Amino acid sequence: MDISCDYWSASYLFLLTVTLVVVIFIFCTVSLHSYRQRRIRLHGCAPAASLPQIDPIFGLDIVFHALSTFRSNKRNASLGQQFSTYGTTFQARVYNTTKIYTIAPQNLQSVFSTDFDSWGVAPLRLFFFGPFVGKGIMTVDGAFWTHSRALLKPTFSRGQISDLSACSVHVNHLMTALSKHDGLDIDLKPYFEKLALDSSTEFLFGHSTGSLTTSPTLDAQAFLQAYNYGQAGIGKRMQLPQWNILTRDQRFWRSCTLARAFVEKCVIEASASQNDPSYKTPSRLILAHELAAQTKDHEDIVNQLLNVFLPAHDATAVALTNIFFHLSRHPNTYAALREEIMALGPYTTWTFERLKACKYLQAVMNETFRLNPSIGQMNRIALRDTILPTGGGGGRDGTSPIFVEKGTVLTTSFYALHRSPQLWGEDSEVWRPERWLRKGSSSTKMGYWSFLPFGGGPRICIGMQLALTEVGYAVGRVVERYRCVECRDPVWDFVEEWKLTTVSRNGAKVRMVPA
Repeated sequence: MDISCDYWSASYLFLLTVTLVVVIFIFCTVSLHSYRQRRIRLHGCAPAASLPQIDPIFGLDIVFHALSTFRSNKRNASLGQQFSTYGTTFQARVYNTTKIYTIAPQNLQSVFSTDFDSWGVAPLRLFFFGPFVGKGIMTVDGAFWTHSRALLKPTFSRGQISDLSACSVHVNHLMTALSKHDGLDIDLKPYFEKLALDSSTEFLFGHSTGSLTTSPTLDAQAFLQAYNYGQAGIGKRMQLPQWNILTRDQRFWRSCTLARAFVEKCVIEASASQNDPSYKTPSRLILAHELAAQTKDHEDIVNQLLNVFLPAHDATAVALTNIFFHLSRHPNTYAALREEIMALGPYTTWTFERLKACKYLQAVMNETFRLNPSIGQMNRIALRDTILPTGGGGGRDGTSPIFVEKGTVLTTSFYALHRSPQLWGEDSEVWRPERWLRKGSSSTKMGYWSFLPFGGGPRICIGMQLALTEVGYAVGRVVERYRCVECRDPVWDFVEEWKLTTVSRNGAKVRMVPA
């Protein structure tokens, strides 16, 4: 009898507990729904237009389409076409999650700046990038992101950026390597990749791989191969659900391990140098040394270095390749640029300030960043309920605010933003540097949030000015040395290769005629 009573008491208690949990769950769900509806009414919110879907729950048709355009290297162009068809803001359901696509400048200003704290990257990027770069400035939010930014900021000060002597060493090696091909057909892309590799490894790790002057060490070769494969693997992971079981490519995981081991070795050497009495501080700060002086956590240092190396290496190489891709197809532009560069005098007299004052050089760089941004798209995830200022109400030109629930993913396409006829005029698909020299032109409505090659707001690329300096200096040196650069590419149009960054699949095939 006692056993039976205990049994019924336990059963009653269990049922009561389950009932209370269900009631509390229903109450919280209803309360949350009511709260959200009040906010929607208060702010006059309306949903964005929906992308036509066959599968409105998991969006598998959209996923398969994205994977198809990824494999055919038309991801940016395909997304750009969707914005052209459905307007500046629309939404879809992907993997049972609401995904908002927008290139409306007002929304980008809100997400990247004025409503910065409501949006983050960690729930997305830690999975995509984590195996390769770990926790660092690219992959985290909140206090840890602030910590990472503070660790890195001194190394990217104006004093460090404006020193041309460090990058001139590697550009000198580039010019020597290019001179062996004077008057011959050459693809500049691998040479610019080597320049970026040599410069970034010295700046970050303390010693250059020397790929422009010598055969890289076996360790450096293995690191570069692992890096390139790992980067491509990240690009693939970004198109899939966040399940590691779908990334079964063992070479990707080996590449992550090899790349991290190489950087770990550099960190150990940097840490040892701090305790070496004969160590002399270099004229230019080395990031690995600076981090080693601030923390003894080797894993944290490796993560921070890889979080910087990933964008730093690509930004320079991709920009230089794309610039000469266009210059080789526009001889009049090249001639005008060369006239400006020759007016500077010998390159040994160039300074950061004088290069920055070269308006035509800056226009050529900006126009290339506009038409072919190295980062074609960027994602954010809502960390809490929030509101986008425009894009709701359906149709192509919805102007109502959009209520955004926590967990909603937002995708913006810098490729589509920078080619919007409404922002850049009817010739938005044309590479025309002169548009940057005509402020107030009626054909172009340029604004800060219309041009975001390095992102914007607090998370703007910390190495932006360093990249612009290195690119400007390298372009100037090449243009000074060569009277003209002729296109030798049988394919005239730009063919994208979409990895983590967007590069010219055909490189920059040219014939360089020395002065």
